[in-house]
Amino acid sequence: MGHELDDVEQPFIDQCVAMGWQAQTGNMDDPALTGRNSFKDVIAEATLRECLRAINPGPDGKPWLDEARLSEAVSALTRHGQRGLMEANQAITELLLKGLTVEGLPGWDGGRGQTIRYIAWNDVEANNFTVSNQFRVDCPPGHDVGKGFIIPDVVMLVNGIPVVVVEAKSPGIPKPLAEAVKQLRRYHNARKAALEVDENEGAPALFASVQLLIATSFDEARVGCIGAGLEYYGQWKTVVGPDGKGSEDEVAAALGKTRLSEQERMIEGMLRPAHLLDILRHYLLFMNVGGQTIKTVCRYQQYRAVNRALERLRTGKTRLQDGEYDRRGGIVWHTQGSGKSLTMIFMIRKMRTDLELRKFKVIMVTDRKDLQRQLSETATMSGDVVELATSNSSLKRLARRKGPGLVFATIQKYRTDEDVAEVTKGPAFDVLNEDDTILVVVDEAHRTQAGDLHANLLAALPNCARIGFTGTPIIMGEKKRSTEIFGDFIDQYTIKEAEADGATVPVLYEGRTAEGAVKDGATLDGLFEDMFRGRSDEELDAIRKKYATKGNILEAKELIGEKARDMLRHYVTNLLPNGYKAQVVAYSRTAVVRYHAAFLQARDELLAEAAALPDRDKSLDDEELCIRPAKLQALVQAWRYRDTLEKIEFAAIMSGGNNDDASWKQWTEGSAQEMRIKRFKKPLFHKDPTKSDPLAFLIVKSMLLTGFDAPIEGVMYLDRSIREAELLQAIARVNRTGFGKTCGIVVDYFGVAHHLKSALSAYSDEDIDGALVSLTDQIPILRDRHIRVVDIFRREGLDDLSEDEKCLHVLASEKVRAEFTVKLKDFLKSLEIVLPRPEGLPFVKDAKRLAYIQARARNRFRDVAVIGSDVGAKVRKLIDDHVISLGIDPKIPPVKLTDAEFDDQVGQANGARAKASEMEHAIRSHIRKKLETDPVRFKKMSERLNQILDGFGHQWDEIIEQLQAIIDELRSEAQSTGETEFDIPEIYVPFLRTVLEEVGADENTPVEHLQALHRVTQEIVDRIVEEVVANRSIWSTFKMADQENLRSEIFEKLVDAKIEGLGVLDAERLSEQLMQQAKASDEALREF
Repeated sequence: MGHELDDVEQPFIDQCVAMGWQAQTGNMDDPALTGRNSFKDVIAEATLRECLRAINPGPDGKPWLDEARLSEAVSALTRHGQRGLMEANQAITELLLKGLTVEGLPGWDGGRGQTIRYIAWNDVEANNFTVSNQFRVDCPPGHDVGKGFIIPDVVMLVNGIPVVVVEAKSPGIPKPLAEAVKQLRRYHNARKAALEVDENEGAPALFASVQLLIATSFDEARVGCIGAGLEYYGQWKTVVGPDGKGSEDEVAAALGKTRLSEQERMIEGMLRPAHLLDILRHYLLFMNVGGQTIKTVCRYQQYRAVNRALERLRTGKTRLQDGEYDRRGGIVWHTQGSGKSLTMIFMIRKMRTDLELRKFKVIMVTDRKDLQRQLSETATMSGDVVELATSNSSLKRLARRKGPGLVFATIQKYRTDEDVAEVTKGPAFDVLNEDDTILVVVDEAHRTQAGDLHANLLAALPNCARIGFTGTPIIMGEKKRSTEIFGDFIDQYTIKEAEADGATVPVLYEGRTAEGAVKDGATLDGLFEDMFRGRSDEELDAIRKKYATKGNILEAKELIGEKARDMLRHYVTNLLPNGYKAQVVAYSRTAVVRYHAAFLQARDELLAEAAALPDRDKSLDDEELCIRPAKLQALVQAWRYRDTLEKIEFAAIMSGGNNDDASWKQWTEGSAQEMRIKRFKKPLFHKDPTKSDPLAFLIVKSMLLTGFDAPIEGVMYLDRSIREAELLQAIARVNRTGFGKTCGIVVDYFGVAHHLKSALSAYSDEDIDGALVSLTDQIPILRDRHIRVVDIFRREGLDDLSEDEKCLHVLASEKVRAEFTVKLKDFLKSLEIVLPRPEGLPFVKDAKRLAYIQARARNRFRDVAVIGSDVGAKVRKLIDDHVISLGIDPKIPPVKLTDAEFDDQVGQANGARAKASEMEHAIRSHIRKKLETDPVRFKKMSERLNQILDGFGHQWDEIIEQLQAIIDELRSEAQSTGETEFDIPEIYVPFLRTVLEEVGADENTPVEHLQALHRVTQEIVDRIVEEVVANRSIWSTFKMADQENLRSEIFEKLVDAKIEGLGVLDAERLSEQLMQQAKASDEALREF
């Protein structure tokens, strides 16, 4: 707790106070310290009432709200009925945004109802901002009954209403952010809602009004919303506010720092009062995803883009003012997968609360009906009435109409037959509206910046402002034209930035054509690509036809068969162990169908070849396998995964035609395609077989290359020409995050990636930086990550990792162990990408050694996380095999000091210092596990342990003697005959210690007083034993009423005993502690 409070929580509060927040510190006993009447209350009601009076003046400018109306406003925030948390949160969010209408006053505004505002959105300083720690909230019946309350690290309130909850974790523990999010989810019962736990948890009522959840360890910080898991929490990378002001250097200087931590940046960027109100008002959305309502907060790049766009819209010159172009618009380029559609919605939403911008008519232009529907449905959340232009005439009517509005139109509606035939003839639309309060928002601006659009928009709406959104870069030759239509770039969020933020994963490419991977076709393909470079696509096609002797070479069955075999071998070697799926992009619909047949044959051949391997090859270890030929690697992996490989399926997805072969219908029928797409998105492996699916390959020509989101897809095999925007959109199919994916792979059989510079030559280098990265580029990253993890030991003067004890000594600090675990996993993830290719072989030895040190550290310190599923299957098998061969099974928990083999383990330690370390950490582990059953006893033992270690310095033999005494004491307790120092049965002793500690009893306490304490403790324990024996499921969620009754009985016994120094509040706290102790001691109580 010390590290959390001093290193994370207190700096958080101090920075907030410096920005204008009022600090408030509560405690366990007095709710009034946090402005509440009871710990069951979640709103600081007195503060809320005071603020409501102040920010809602009457007709004379003075407070007018009476007690009845104030009570109505407070009640609206706190009565949730039977609604679930998400539903309640949505209702309260609407109240915060729109206010509550109550009965007005006679003679004021015609007696109409008046709206009570909970927050003065347009007057930041009129609100009350409080940051509180020790904000205890009691759990309702049936939630966390053992403890009975939660205490979030920081709660932030606006006008007495909780809007932000912060969970701080020490940077010294493993995975601090994951632990923080786990705690936040426990607090608002999200784990029960997601079926992750069986029992209800936490105090969901606190979170009914909460808008943001923050997980922080100072160096790292993430923000999310209720219901979200860690993967949906995002960073905040800007300190600039809605006014466009803010400098990171200035903020750092004010804090006395040279650079900001993620926590400091997030506080400045999100929690400065004006920034927070802007985010709460405009940048939170509820959405329906898969039939479930979720809540999301904007990412920093969305916030930045919207504020920049609207600032330009306010301050830029109109066409009339400029004399040439409208300067109020521009282009927003946010790379695919970064939430471009929501950015548009946030922009419209904020426009509607701005007095100057709400008068604009917004015309949304898309060129895809599915996107139009998605944007239209989402835009309704901004409060707009959406009007769809279903024809040219309706578009003209809606555009001609004066005043604000929100209109959706597809790009084709701006065209006429004459335009399609010849754009140069000029626009066919007459002037529809000359107002300059019209904003045209064009989605996928890289596709819809054609001349007919330009001409028609200028003619129809000559004075409108235009903002273009795109997920792919603008072609260099089109940049000048694009800026003429839309204006300069407003905001850019590049491929590289998205990868750095974890919004997408890097995409690695392998070019197979030049390496002869396909024995017949590669030579010919490579010949075409290399010998005839510079020829047009038409010329290349003519050359191919001239040299192809068996029909079109890219549709030739023999060639497709060879490529299918190679694809499957590549997939089995590199993707199958981690359960990822594949997409194949073929030259034509005929090629698609032929690929399907070829894969079925290739699978059967691969299984047969694998079964025929000699036993020595089947049993090759992974290190040896790395130096064997690629084909043998594939066969060995096929043998290992033969059960899965036998079942995997392949499906074609393609459009239909009137003259199609009848057998193609199975691949072109719409409902069948939808079903296959759903199946493909399911994982290949899952502990629940009903949630997995063996459909592992989708084969397409053009379908599913855009707008298809399947995070399980790990590889795309390209076998046709694909360039520019289509190429960037296609490879984005494998850049989605999820399922532990660290990278996506594009394997090229046509020469696209091999000739990538040509395929993307239309873009500037900086625009496509990171779009595709060669696998060879991963070697320096692997080397760097290797150096980083080894440097943990080198900086302590340890260059040789062969001595276990010296390595473990380096890891003696909890903070260093956490750093080691993180950096080791990064190194192993990079190795997973490169293996089984030979470039990874030089790193295998150290990977195995470091994994062994990690396993030893786990057994020694007993707080190191297991290397689990977050490291890929290939590397995990490699290191597990090695560690097990050295006598440590990662799946078996460390030896306990009460185990018979513990003395043998200590005896094997090399030297007195190592023995002492084994003993110390075994004792610490025992204390952690037993602390809740006997808190007084084990807190004192922990103090005693620290005194021994501090007092004897490096006198290892003396330390061993002292530690052995503790171990003997603990063992004797484990084998106790029932005799105790208190002359009462052993089962009572831990509870008696708790009672004596609470009342402050010591050696000076009168005997009769001690006897009374003994009696009441025995009565309480006897009653608990009686209940747990008779009521075997007492601690289950459906027995919460019984738990409440038992706690009440304990409380009454304590009060009735009239114990000196034990007040009512003390008795309440003690009864909760005894209940928690009873739950932890359930097994022992039942055996008594």
